[in-house]
Order: sequence, then structure tokens, then C-alpha cells
Amino acid sequence: MDTQKHSLGITALAFASVAAGIYCLVAAIALLLGGTLGGVFGADRTAVVIAIGALYLGLMGAAYLVGFGFWTQRHWSWAGGIVVFSSLIVGSVVLALITTNVVAALVPSLGAGAAIWYLLRPATKAQVLGTDKAEKAGQPEAPAAAGALDTPQAVR
Repeated sequence: MDTQKHSLGITALAFASVAAGIYCLVAAIALLLGGTLGGVFGADRTAVVIAIGALYLGLMGAAYLVGFGFWTQRHWSWAGGIVVFSSLIVGSVVLALITTNVVAALVPSLGAGAAIWYLLRPATKAQVLGTDKAEKAGQPEAPAAAGALDTPQAVR
């Protein structure tokens, strides 16, 4: 059985993605149910609430997928994490604009901002994308090795 070693930061990102997914699930249920019930009773902004609920439902699935990507060390999880956490900030800001509870929208935004900051650090980016493994092994990356064969010195 192949065991993977995760750094503490990447493990934290995986768990943060799953936590964001759980938050989005609860928010989607509340918004979709509230929007539906509000529509039955003739409340204003029903379509906006349902649209934000659908956004959170989509973010839930994406957050779980990105968490899986971080856990299994997939290279696409870095870009997915940036997209998911950025979308969570946008959704939280929109939610804060239509509700009176700014604190409930501010807390997820701060957590998502911290996750984006951590993902943008060069060491984290290299670790998630897998470029630090080639450097530690002393092997050049694949594009650099392929380009070296095309030089005139290598042809001679």
C-alpha cells in the first residue's frame, strides 16, 4: 500500500476545504429553503436568495472536490482552491449585502482570505503543484530537461 506524506499546511488546506463545503451545505439548505418559503409568502428578493443558495450548493461540491485534491496531492487543487475560496468571498459579500448579519458573512470571508494567502505563498504553491519534489530529488523539471535536448550542444 502506498502511503502519502502530507505537510501540516496541505492537510490544513484539505480540512479547510471540507469545512468550507460543510458551511456551504448548511448555507445552501438555509437559503434555498428560506427563498422557497419566502416566495410562497410573497417576500421580496426571493430570486436573489435562491440564486445565492444555488451558488453555495455548487461551491459545496467544488469545495469537497478541492479538499480531495489537496489530500491526494493533485496539481489541479491549487487553482481549484483559489477559485473556491475566491468564490466563497464573493458569495459572502453578496450575502452580507442582502442581509443585516454582516458578521456571519465576514467570518467565512476572513477564513477564505487566509486560505488564499497561504495558497499564494511560493513554498505552498511549489508543494501543491509538486515542483518541490523534483527539486529535492536533484532532477530538473520535465520542461527544462526537454528543452536541453534541443540546444546545439546536445546535438553534436
